[in-house]
Amino acid sequence: MIVMKFGGTSVQDADALRRLAGIVEGRRGEQPVVVVSALAGVTNALVSLASGSARSERGALERAVATLVERHAEVAAALGLPDEVVRDVREEANRLVEELTAHAGAQLSAAATDRLTGVGELWSSRLVVGALSAAGIPGRWVDAREVMATDDRFGRAVPRQDRIRELAGQLFGPLLSAGEVPVTQGFIGRATDGRTTTLGRGGSDFTASLLGAALDARRVEIWTDVDGVMTADPRIVPAARTLKVATYDEVAELATFGAKVLHPATQTPLADRDIPIVVLNSRHPELPGTTITTGRELERPGDSPVRSIAWKKGVIVINVRAPRMFGMWGFLRQLFEVFERHEVSVDVLASSEVSVSVTIDDEQRLPAVLEDLSGLGTVHVDKHRAIVSVIGIGLRTTRGVAARVFGTVQPANVEMISQGSSEINITFVVHEEDAPDIVRRLHAEFIEGN
Repeated sequence: MIVMKFGGTSVQDADALRRLAGIVEGRRGEQPVVVVSALAGVTNALVSLASGSARSERGALERAVATLVERHAEVAAALGLPDEVVRDVREEANRLVEELTAHAGAQLSAAATDRLTGVGELWSSRLVVGALSAAGIPGRWVDAREVMATDDRFGRAVPRQDRIRELAGQLFGPLLSAGEVPVTQGFIGRATDGRTTTLGRGGSDFTASLLGAALDARRVEIWTDVDGVMTADPRIVPAARTLKVATYDEVAELATFGAKVLHPATQTPLADRDIPIVVLNSRHPELPGTTITTGRELERPGDSPVRSIAWKKGVIVINVRAPRMFGMWGFLRQLFEVFERHEVSVDVLASSEVSVSVTIDDEQRLPAVLEDLSGLGTVHVDKHRAIVSVIGIGLRTTRGVAARVFGTVQPANVEMISQGSSEINITFVVHEEDAPDIVRRLHAEFIEGN
């Protein structure tokens, strides 16, 4: 069997759903399980609704939810779907308004926010089942919360993979054996007490990989609106190319440092089981896309070890200077306990004998982090920075690569450099406004000219 995940742009309207049905029909012989995101833009709208619900009257909430429901109704009508498809969406929407009204005047809790922001996938999956049925494909709606067991860390829940494996076999096995096509939701899960959780933005990819690992899938397909994993962001590098093959490690680095084609955790459940991921374009299903594997027999652009350039804006650099850390042990533990306590991820780290620099992208938790760090030393913050990462197998073992990288970057100022034990990336921090041009110049130097 295989898992097929369709992102928001792949389910955004009636035409997209017709294309989806045609793609699934072509995979019927491989026993597909379909995972879907919310319609493009719906999750963002729900997040805005959640953040503003405390200030909204019932009438405004009803109008905002009705606008989203009508969009789904229009798609259903364009597909000629039966009334019960939209009826299920409307019933869910009515429950949503009641819950929001009950919280009027108060900020939504993290649990209530997850309940709200996760309904987009419940709605879109109803439409997908309808579209499959209209195309003569026996789709079966499955509530992902019945299988996606998580902890109760609302907003970024941690999956319980052993439990998911147990539940997935029980739930999907009989449906696949009966020749049905299960359609379920990405992004959402369920805590042990029954409350809805979410896996974090972009978590639908993660859902697909968790199910792929749990069901021992032959592969996991990620259907999106790009041709595959690119050598750079095509929005700023028109000459960017599609990689035919990439490794799990390369894609993890790309996702961490800004490439949005996959959620950073997508490859984690699949790597140990050696299950490939294939990134494909739902608008051009005839293209081969990018296959992501554990293999290292990869094409290189000429003699260059560089295979892609990633960048990430909106980065904050935190510098902690503490002369007392010279010759002392335990300082780094204290520093990282601050980030752990506030559940803030660190992207890049550089240290010397008396100072440590780290990058984060979570401005909401920044004040609390800075307050705790101030007890360790002098703290300085630089905002409006960007991370640029040069990625490719064998970077550390290829002579002269670093010199070429930083020769290409000048005259822009590099504020922080990091290259860890991994041999596949050279990462540095620059001013945000300099980053796009730096990415273009690096791509021209290492990829276009080879």
